[in-house]
Amino acid sequence: MMTGDNIARIEVPVLHTGQRIVLSESKRFNWLSAGRRWRKTTLGMRVALTEAAIRGERWLWGAPTYDQVRIAWDEFGRACGGYGSFTQMRMTAEFPGGGAVVFRSLDDPDNARGHTVDGAIFDEVADLKPQAYYDVVRPMLIDTNGSFWGIGTPKGRNWFWREWTKARSRQ
Repeated sequence: MMTGDNIARIEVPVLHTGQRIVLSESKRFNWLSAGRRWRKTTLGMRVALTEAAIRGERWLWGAPTYDQVRIAWDEFGRACGGYGSFTQMRMTAEFPGGGAVVFRSLDDPDNARGHTVDGAIFDEVADLKPQAYYDVVRPMLIDTNGSFWGIGTPKGRNWFWREWTKARSRQ
């Protein structure tokens, strides 16, 4: 994409075989439970990039803490290579064509209220309060028939494990 005299280029991350399989089998609601260093955040970033930045959709990126949100924010900014407008104060990346990704810490699930989105990604979902999903994001996605990705590392048999188990039984 040309911007003035500069060339801005999105560097969509190359996926490993496991990530490509997960992406090819994706549905409206996706629950990915994988170990540390599997590059779950990279997969989520690719989903958000190809939907928001390239197709003009609005997505929400949520994580349990601000520090965890910053990991995705920084990786996203590097991948976009000058394409789009990144406003750190609002933690929002906006792209030509109307696409955007809103990054929010979900230590308080209400931090995500009030947005209309076409999709949402929860990183480290096992560490989130279930209200972030059930009370905030699910209703948000009804308006747009939006997609959801819950990605994380297993943390026992909590609400994430229950959703992941239900999703596996529907395959």
